[in-house]
Amino acid sequence: MRVNNIELEQVSRAVEEFRAEPEKAVKTIAVEGVWQLDDPSVQFVATARAESGVFRLEVDSPRFLGGSGSRPGPMHYCLTGLSSCFMATLVGVASERGIALKKAVVKASCVVDFSKPLGVRDVNPVRAIRFELSLESDESRERLEEVVREAEERCPAIYSLKNPLTPEIVLV
Repeated sequence: MRVNNIELEQVSRAVEEFRAEPEKAVKTIAVEGVWQLDDPSVQFVATARAESGVFRLEVDSPRFLGGSGSRPGPMHYCLTGLSSCFMATLVGVASERGIALKKAVVKASCVVDFSKPLGVRDVNPVRAIRFELSLESDESRERLEEVVREAEERCPAIYSLKNPLTPEIVLV
């Protein structure tokens, strides 16, 4: 049964499998990227493998950072990843609870001070991240707020923002 574009039977099977064998819930997600040294229209190309194939993601910096501004910049992809992860979690929670959504929209934004990346001054480069949600349903606002709170607790992207991990950076 599909609710809010979530195939609940697939999710239920995964939940049962992960309850029986919790280590199966641990997955590694990876991308591989190459900085384009000769193409002035795109600076970085990453490939991401999904279940149905390999996808190419093109990234370019804005002009003030030396790019051409012809593609989404790195922070666009960060916001896309964060907001899509949160929305997938939120819609999943709503679907689990049997809440049919008529609309589910997120506007994600962040305030970035590019002084640090440019070596101008030592400041926190990300000042704020904001998600504005627009949800429509026959359910009460209180019930939708419960879904939002639960999604905030369960979302891996939000967890990563609230509990920063130390990346391991290795030159091979």
